[in-house]
Formats: sequence, C-alpha cells, structure tokens
Amino acid sequence: MVSIKQNIPLKKKKNNSKSNSKVKKLKNEKPKKAEVAKLSKLESVVKNLQPVKPEHLEVKKKVSQRIKGKYKMPSKAISEELINTCLNALLNVIVSDEKQKNALFDDEKPIFAEIHCIKIQNTRGNIKFLLPHSTVPSTGEICLVTPDIKKGRKHDHEPTIDRWEEILRKGGVTQVKTILPVRQLRVEYDQYELKRRLLTQHDFIMVDTRVLNHVSHLLGKMFFKKHNMLIPVRLNETQNVKKSIDTGLRTAIMRLGEGETATITVGHTAMPQEKVKDNILALVQQLQAKYPGGEANVRAISIKLPLSISLPLYLTLRPSNTVKPPKLSQKRPKHYTVLEDELSTMPGRQVRVAPDGTVQLKKQKKNPKVSKKDDIVSEITKEEENDNEESDQEDEESNASD
Repeated sequence: MVSIKQNIPLKKKKNNSKSNSKVKKLKNEKPKKAEVAKLSKLESVVKNLQPVKPEHLEVKKKVSQRIKGKYKMPSKAISEELINTCLNALLNVIVSDEKQKNALFDDEKPIFAEIHCIKIQNTRGNIKFLLPHSTVPSTGEICLVTPDIKKGRKHDHEPTIDRWEEILRKGGVTQVKTILPVRQLRVEYDQYELKRRLLTQHDFIMVDTRVLNHVSHLLGKMFFKKHNMLIPVRLNETQNVKKSIDTGLRTAIMRLGEGETATITVGHTAMPQEKVKDNILALVQQLQAKYPGGEANVRAISIKLPLSISLPLYLTLRPSNTVKPPKLSQKRPKHYTVLEDELSTMPGRQVRVAPDGTVQLKKQKKNPKVSKKDDIVSEITKEEENDNEESDQEDEESNASD
C-alpha cells in the first residue's frame, strides 16, 4: 500500500495595505485648533495637581505618634490626687479592718513603697534616698553606734558613752535613746543570739561613717535584711550634731537584690497623710537620678503594709527592648585596687581579687591568628639576626687576636 498525502491549500495572508494606508493618513493629518487648546488645558491642570496621600499612611502615622507618647514616666503619671486615693483606701479601709480584728494590739505599722523593674541590675547594692519627713514611729527605739575614744579591748567603753551623751544633750538631740560604742559591740554582742536581740530591740540603727565598714562586718548580713538598719551618719563633735542626726532619721535605704522587686519604707500608719504623700512624691522624683536605669526601667510602683494587698500607683507596658541594661555604680575609696594574675592550676584563665575578698575567674583573651606567611617571615628574620650576631662576634675575636 502506498500512502498519498493530500495537498492542503495554504491560507492567504490578508493584505494590511488598507490599515496601513489609514494610519498614514492619520499621521499626515494636522490636529485641529480646538483639540490643541484642550490638550494645553489638561497639561496645565495636571501640573498643578499634588500627589494624593493614601488614607492608610496617615492613619499609621497617627498611631505611631500615639504609641510614642503613651508611655509616661512615673514622675509625670503619679499625681497628688492618685496618692491621696490610694492612701485613703490603705489607711481608712485596710487598717480599720485590722484594728477591729486585733483591738488589743494597736501598733504603728510601717508603710512600704514597692518598686518593680523591667531589667535587673548587674550587682547587688543599696540606694540611699533622702525624704522630707522621718519614717521612725513615735515609740521607736533609736540606737547610735559611735567610735571609741581609746581603741583596744583593755580600755573601758563607759567614758565614750558619757562623752557622747553630753554632746547630744548640748546639741538638743532627744530622739537617740541608746549609745553603743564599737568596743561594747565587739565584747558584749559576740554571739548570734545577742546580735538578734539587739536587732529586735531597736527600730532604727545609725552608724558613724568612720566605723561603718567595721560595724557591718561585726554584725553580719541579718542586719541588712531589715529596713532602716545601719544607716550611715556623718558626725562631728564640733559642728551641728542635731542637723546630721535629723538627716539620718530622714534617710531611707532600698536594698537591691537579685530579683525584680525592691521595697522601701515611706512612713507609718500613725503618721499624717500629707507627710506620707510628701515622702512618696520625693521618692518618685529621685528615681531618675538614683535608681539603676532611671525612670524608664520602672515597671510598676505600689503601696502596701507588711501583710496587706499592694495598691498600684503606676504601671506601664513599656517593652524591654527600649531599656538599656542598668548598672549600679558604687562609690569606692581612693586606694581601692584590684589585683589580676594568671592561674597556674587552671591554664588559660586569670584571677581578679578585690580588697573586700571577692574572687573572679576570667578567660584569657586569645591572641589573633597569625598566617603561615607571617610565621615564615618571622623565622627568616630571626635567622638573619642570629647570623649577623655570629658574624659580629667573629669580627671582634679576629680584631682581639690581631
């Protein structure tokens, strides 16, 4: 069988001569005057038009401006009216309910200000705040630790007590009830039970700055856990003693630990409400300069009693990315030096020993990597130096023999 292909007729291409001729005619035709005038008007209108901004962009800008301005600092957010409402709820509701339950024990309870931070500081430490009114209750026992007139265990401590009693009497100081020299503290309060009794008997302990480090080592860490303990006071027998003791009674110390919360005494329940309000406002204003990280690092501030619910004064949702890592700067003496050296037992590490006895281990910084070419060049230079030294020695020996 032989297959025969059919001859398919090819399609003829259309002649576009007519369309091309029409386009040529349109190109050759000149525009009319009316059309030229319309085009010129349209061009002028288009030039005068301004680009229209979409609405969603304007909305985003407004939202961003609100977000930037909605995080207020505590000094601007906390007002006197807000403090008064919180104090009314704390003193008139919570305290009155506790008095009804415990009618026999009508003691003056301390009022605390609780501060929560966003980022925790690098080290532990204490911050000293100066308040306009003292936080010591009327029935509080105040103790003053003073330096000795004559140092040593053999000398008696009674003459120092008599001398400081005379100084306080002349200065018009009536708040201090017990005077404790350093020798008496070292001899009579050497056991743990006696130190604890000293802690429970007094509500407020002030220490002369000349003896502060020595006294803190003698008493131990349990005195730092309680509020208003071991407050430094600068005493001078010749100058105004009453002023320095008043400033010591108005100081409040905040103990910063490893957590995010810290408490500080602001007053007590028998104190007038206006004085407590003044203390809270003074504390809030000093946060920017003294608190680690400043006001921006404060998450919340609240007021509470020892066993009550905390009433919030300030709360913010500021993100932690906007806050820099806080550092607590501590004052150090002039002769404070830290020693560093290598460890023979642990190769590749260094030891740092501070004057207070703290020891830190650090890894040594590795030397930058040296390329093979640099090693070869250094070896060649060393060999050339050795050859030059040997030639110099030979020349000197020959000259000596001649």
